Amino acid sequence: MSRTLQVLVFFVVTSTILYTPYLHPSPELSFPNETPESKPLLRVLPAFRKEECDWAIRWDVCLRCVSSRYRYAQRIHFYPSGVYREHGCYSEEKGFFLIKED
Repeated sequence: MSRTLQVLVFFVVTSTILYTPYLHPSPELSFPNETPESKPLLRVLPAFRKEECDWAIRWDVCLRCVSSRYRYAQRIHFYPSGVYREHGCYSEEKGFFLIKED
């Protein structure tokens, strides 16, 4: 296996594991006793086809959103000691929402 492929596989596996809601179920639990510095930023990405998910931070979530006819989105919370990202879907009717992890 080439070095580039090893790095890519490592990135995909660790990004999928590290950002699961089971490890960090909410911003309040990830940053206890901290107050956000601002309101969360909602970032909706224009993914309408599966091919467009390759540049998403959580491509697995993006694929599930697109297959359900939603757009991939992130809600980013800003805390003094770091940033917390929630990965989910967006629609005009529902707004931002998290999808269930299977």
